[in-house]
Amino acid sequence: MYAPAMNRVRITNVTSAHPGRRVRQEEAVRLIAEMSGDGRRAAAVARGTKIETRAIALSAAEIRALGTIESRNLLYHKIAPGMAFDASSCSLADTDRDSVGCIVTSSCTGYSVPGWGATLIERHGLRNDTVRVPLTESGCGGGVVALACAADYVAAHRGRSALVVAAEVCSLAFHATGDDGNLMSSLIFGDGAGAALLEPGRGRGLEILDRSSTLIPNSRELLGFDLTDRGFYPVLRRELVARLVPAAGAAVQELLARNCLGAGEIGGWLLHPGGARILCELEAGLGLEREKTRWSWDSMREFGNTSSAAIFDVIRRYNDDAVENPLALVAAFGPGVAIELLLVRRS
Repeated sequence: MYAPAMNRVRITNVTSAHPGRRVRQEEAVRLIAEMSGDGRRAAAVARGTKIETRAIALSAAEIRALGTIESRNLLYHKIAPGMAFDASSCSLADTDRDSVGCIVTSSCTGYSVPGWGATLIERHGLRNDTVRVPLTESGCGGGVVALACAADYVAAHRGRSALVVAAEVCSLAFHATGDDGNLMSSLIFGDGAGAALLEPGRGRGLEILDRSSTLIPNSRELLGFDLTDRGFYPVLRRELVARLVPAAGAAVQELLARNCLGAGEIGGWLLHPGGARILCELEAGLGLEREKTRWSWDSMREFGNTSSAAIFDVIRRYNDDAVENPLALVAAFGPGVAIELLLVRRS
C-alpha cells in the first residue's frame, strides 16, 4: 500500500476557480466559423463534444487579436496567477499556513521564470522555506502528477502539509485554422484553476492508498503542444483514443490487483474530462456505469476540458456528492502519452 498507517496522506480542501466570462458552445462555433471559414465542420464537432458552456478568460476581440508567442504569454502572466490565487485561497482557508512546507504547481499553457508559485507563497504568507515544485510538461495529467508529488513530500515530512495548484489558460492556444486537432481543441478546452491541500494523518478527505504512472510506448506524437512563433499549437491525433483506452485498462487493472481489488469495488471513477469520446470509450473498456463517472461528465458539460486544472473540479464534485462506497480511482492522461492514477478512500 502507498500510505502505511504512520504516513497517511489525505487530499483535503479541493477547490476550483474559473473566469467569470462564460461562452456557450454555439457561440464558440460562430466565432470559429467566422475565423476559420469552416462553420459546418465546427458545428458537427461541437455537437459531439457534449459540452454546453465553458469559462473563457479572453473576450472574442482578444481571441481574434491573438498573435505572437510574446503577446500570448503576456496574457498568460496577466490571467493565470489570479486564477491560481483564487483557487488556492479557498484551499488554504482556515489552515495553519506555517504547516505548509511544499507547493506543487502545474501549468502547460504559458511560461514564466520564476513561476507564479513564488508569487503565491508571498501573497498567502507561506514560509520562506516552502519547497517549490513547478510542473510544466505533464499537460492534462499535471494535476494528478502534482497530487502524487505533493503526497510524496507529506509522507516524508512528518507534520507538514502541501499545497497543490493548477492554472491553465487554454484559450491562448487558439489558432484560426481548420485542421482536426486545432478544431477539436478549440471546441473542448476552457480556462480554469484548481487547488487542494494534502495533509498527514487521519481525518476528513481522500486518503491516498496507492498510485501509478504508465507511459504508453511510441505515443509521443499523439498528444501535446508544438511551440511555434505564434504560441503553443495543440497536437491531438485521432489515434489517441484507440491507443489510450486499452493501456488505461491495463494500468487500472494492475493498480487494483496489487491492492486486492476489482473494478466493481470502486464506487467513484474520477476521470479527467478530456472529451466525450474518451469518457465513452473508457466507460466501455472498463465496464463502467455512467452513474460512477457522472462527476466527470458534469464538469465537462459545464466547463469543458481545463487541462491539468480539470481534475480538481471533478474531485470537488465527487466530494460534494453522497456516495456510499468510499473507494474511488482518480485518473488523468497527458503527453507522453502518460496515464496517471490515484487510488483513494474517502474518510
